[in-house]
Amino acid sequence: MRRTRLTLAATMVASAAVVGFPTVASAAPAAPAADIPVQLMGINDFHGRISETTGTDSQLLTDPGPDGAYGTADDVTTVVGGSASVATTVQATRAAFLAQGGTEAASLFVGAGDLISASPFDSSVFGDEPTVEVLNAMGLDVSSVGNHEFDRGTEELRRISAATDDEYSDDVEACPATLGGQPFAAGVDGCFPDSTGEDFHGTDYPYLAANVIDTATGEPMLPPYEVFDVGGGKQMALIGVVTKTTPTIVSPAGIADVEFIDEAEAVNRWVPVLQAQGIEAIGVLIHEGGENEGGDSLDVNGCDQLTGPIVDINADVSPAVDLIVSGHSHQAYNCMVPDPAGNPRLLTQAGFYGRLISDIRLVIDGTTGDVDRLCGVYQATNVPVNRDAPDPDVAEIVGYWQDASADAGDEIVGSATADILRAQGVDANGNPAAVRDGESALGNLVAEAQLAAMDDPAYGDPVIAFMNPGGLRTDILAGDVTYGELFAVQPFGNTVNAITLTGADIRGVLEQQFQNPGGPRASNLRLGTSEGFAYSFDVTKPYGQRVDPATITLNGTAIDPAAEYRVVANSFLVGGGDSFSSFTNGTDPATGPVDVDTAVEYFEAESPVSPPAANHGTATTFATAPAPAAGLGGTTTEPTPVGTVDATSGALGVAGAGFTCPAAPGAGGGTTTPGTPGTQPVANPGNGIAAGNLANTGAATGQLTALGAGLLLAGVAATAAGYRRGRGVTE
Repeated sequence: MRRTRLTLAATMVASAAVVGFPTVASAAPAAPAADIPVQLMGINDFHGRISETTGTDSQLLTDPGPDGAYGTADDVTTVVGGSASVATTVQATRAAFLAQGGTEAASLFVGAGDLISASPFDSSVFGDEPTVEVLNAMGLDVSSVGNHEFDRGTEELRRISAATDDEYSDDVEACPATLGGQPFAAGVDGCFPDSTGEDFHGTDYPYLAANVIDTATGEPMLPPYEVFDVGGGKQMALIGVVTKTTPTIVSPAGIADVEFIDEAEAVNRWVPVLQAQGIEAIGVLIHEGGENEGGDSLDVNGCDQLTGPIVDINADVSPAVDLIVSGHSHQAYNCMVPDPAGNPRLLTQAGFYGRLISDIRLVIDGTTGDVDRLCGVYQATNVPVNRDAPDPDVAEIVGYWQDASADAGDEIVGSATADILRAQGVDANGNPAAVRDGESALGNLVAEAQLAAMDDPAYGDPVIAFMNPGGLRTDILAGDVTYGELFAVQPFGNTVNAITLTGADIRGVLEQQFQNPGGPRASNLRLGTSEGFAYSFDVTKPYGQRVDPATITLNGTAIDPAAEYRVVANSFLVGGGDSFSSFTNGTDPATGPVDVDTAVEYFEAESPVSPPAANHGTATTFATAPAPAAGLGGTTTEPTPVGTVDATSGALGVAGAGFTCPAAPGAGGGTTTPGTPGTQPVANPGNGIAAGNLANTGAATGQLTALGAGLLLAGVAATAAGYRRGRGVTE
């Protein structure tokens, strides 16, 4: 049918030329190219929460109550989370979009990284293959990588990212014979049978990594972008990037073959590549974020004042980018911020653990192919993932993996006399929350358990152990303690290693806890340490001068900077993870058991276990700062302040953010009335669409000339060669 119309159009053009038709006067008015409504549903930092979340993780502040003010006694919380409910929320949110005239092709479910790893037992014990099966079942279309996608190294990321096999550096199958040069045993190292009885086949969705550069090729290790056909011959591209600080927060050994470059630099590299393909609608999925510090910070759709790395990234990303879906900071915000050209740009984040879905609505102009950010629907809503009707198919998959993990996970290995907790602070709602800048009973206990496991001449009789706070993913509660609970505390599968450090190196490790301000990590991370170790610190002093070496003692005896000490730490820290580079000075390494096995052994031998004191490091005030420690990296000068920008809620749309549509009603260019997720704009008078239908937000085209008909013929022929989806592969 299309070919017939094209042939007729071509014939009319030719006839007009022959007989001298007055082409402009006699041509019938052409309808404007239809605008395309588009929906993106964003999720980030899922961390394998396939089962229903519990405790404070399941509680979401959703309404200020009758008084209209958040942070008061009548606030309303909702129980949220669980992958089966995420699936239902995605389905319901999509159904609303379809009911308003959208299409399946233009509704995309997207991720902003950390979908796997740092996961509960029912996913982690199977290498997060359960989470991949669940995300596949939910129909995830694409995701950027997050830093936790690199926890098991680049080769494992390539293995699970089956959707990108043979693209860029991804030459690893889901069930390989070897991985990273080592034998790979299916059903042991991975490639577990899924809920259908089939072997793991990897992701159905691509992971994007525009700023993760393969050092062997100089190109991204995984595709930098994904292109989607959204209907009407229009396309939208999504570029994926991860925080450039990833090397400071994952094991260096696992990422030795890649380099992480600046996020905005990577995005801006690919924007013109996409535009050269005729793609103007461009979004970014980024695993980096910020925090709403404004007066509406308790509102999941608030954004009075956005601060953090994402602010500076937004300021550097090309104005051609139409929206940014962010993650990493585990915050809920829904922002309308200016891009570098002063135009509105949506910048969202949906919290963590599948508690929210960001429902983003926009319109692609039927004439230009670009997102109409001023005159069309352009706004977002963070939608709570309530538990009204969990999806039965996804619930069945989750049940399969829960059953598969139950035998090992439910084994009781000991008991705790009281809760053994991570360092405690409060979240935005005033509820208790784990923090990483304080010493913890749990961190000290894990360090003690690892030291006990390595207390053997075969490992050099170590005397001190250290544990990183980011490796502690949950608490140990009073009562019986199971293998699954201990696994959930340390889900990364690190080994426990012994190395030899000098006393000066130990001082360096302690200094590297306190990197805010001045250090490369720009944050404070308090290590857990074994019994008998002590030190004093003063965080008001410059970086590298915050620990007095004279106060560092072991069993009451001062540590000698020139002497050698055998110490224990997990493989993540020994490799310099979390910017604890002083560990890399270690010599004579010896590899011990997997970290969770040392905890199991300790509880089996020592139960009932009581929480140890969290008092190995003492905050004090030094009259004079000690001499600087050597070789720490970073700088003692004050760092550039983190960016902050005043913003408005993306739920208010462009008009609510103070932007106006430049086109007068009746002249094309859509409507100044913003739609919402739940509505669409009414047709603009004069663009040829009946009232009540989806609006055309592009300019009207008027009448076709003979030349225009010829161009239309060429354009439609090109569209016929289009595709549903394309990756960042350039030939």
